[in-house]
Amino acid sequence: MIGLNAINFFQAEMVGVVLPALAAYLKEAGWRYDSIGIATALAGLGTLLLQTIAGEMTDRISSRRCLFALAAIFTGFCFVAIPLVPTSRFWIDGLLFMSGAAQSLFAPLLGALALALVGHEMLNRTAGINQGWNHAGNIAAAVTAMVLVRFLGISSIFYAVGISSLLAAASVFLIKQNDLDEHLATGLTVNESDPISWGDLLRDRAVLGLTASIFLFHLANAPILPVTALYVKKLGGSDSLMTATVLTAQLVMVPVSLFAGHYGDRWGRKAVMAIAFWFLPLRILTYALVANPKAVVWLQGLDGIGAGIYGVIVIALAADLTRGKGRFNSLAGVFATALACGGVVGPLISGVLLQHFGFKDTFYAFAGLATIAALIFMSLVPETKDREQHLQHAISGVRIAHSQCSVKARRSDAHPSSALTPNS
Repeated sequence: MIGLNAINFFQAEMVGVVLPALAAYLKEAGWRYDSIGIATALAGLGTLLLQTIAGEMTDRISSRRCLFALAAIFTGFCFVAIPLVPTSRFWIDGLLFMSGAAQSLFAPLLGALALALVGHEMLNRTAGINQGWNHAGNIAAAVTAMVLVRFLGISSIFYAVGISSLLAAASVFLIKQNDLDEHLATGLTVNESDPISWGDLLRDRAVLGLTASIFLFHLANAPILPVTALYVKKLGGSDSLMTATVLTAQLVMVPVSLFAGHYGDRWGRKAVMAIAFWFLPLRILTYALVANPKAVVWLQGLDGIGAGIYGVIVIALAADLTRGKGRFNSLAGVFATALACGGVVGPLISGVLLQHFGFKDTFYAFAGLATIAALIFMSLVPETKDREQHLQHAISGVRIAHSQCSVKARRSDAHPSSALTPNS
């Protein structure tokens, strides 16, 4: 568990404050808001194009620790290069796209390592602890960024990303290979050896509903952090205050992740995830109601509720829906692809809205999208906790009923008169 927690800590520290710092860095370089939105979207596009492939790859290979280390180092290299190259669209957009492609491996690999280490029964609680460390890493990244920006300038953040990437890569080898159940890491249990087909997986109504709601959730959520960072700057806030938008949210995410890990097992996945979906439109709407940069930073703390819950429960949902069937990492890749789609489209929309309509209308638009996401989740996604056990009980009940009918039929054949009524 020490190795798994360390990976989550340093991986989060690696990318925790990059987007708001990048937005501010490019704005200082004279970029327009819509160009900044495109650059941010390209990082999401790199993740989008490879996310499902990354999940399938994670299901098929066994050297997951080495693959994570390579992805972490390459991501760090891309961000370290940003202040060293010309601030042209060619260089910045290309580096962001490649960093997004490498980051597509993080979600399925971290989920696979956790499942291989602790199994299905302990996965949700373990995910809660891991996400707590993940958000602690984001807090460390935000505090470090505030200090670096104050004394060394905003470009120093990108060098800190490189150091964190090396630490994340080294941490993965704290997990011993012998402690990992590679068969279990795919979602299969002891009695199964072959995964279900892609067609069967994608025909599941719960999978389809959850994928759609995740897309809309991140379509509304992805652009809001860089937009609020720009909003703080527009309202006269300092660079240090801008980086604090990350810090306030992460301080909330640590206890919320532990809450989700505990109550996701007690209340069920849907009840806890619903909190995340409904807090998102509330959070976005509040930004349009304030005009003080410090108030915006404090309100950003509401992000910790939605993000803290989502990071834990989405792993449990993928595990529930594939338990005994396989393709756990592939489904995690599908969910992450939906997330990445939102990460690509959301910043594009936000850049256009900001450029032509301003901050308040942008917040109103994304609050509306977040509300639609919550409605789809509530109407189409069922409770998945113990879903397989419930299905097995239902199948057993049908078999018992069928057996009883067969017995009655045999008795009727053996004693025809007993089947006749007195009036016959």
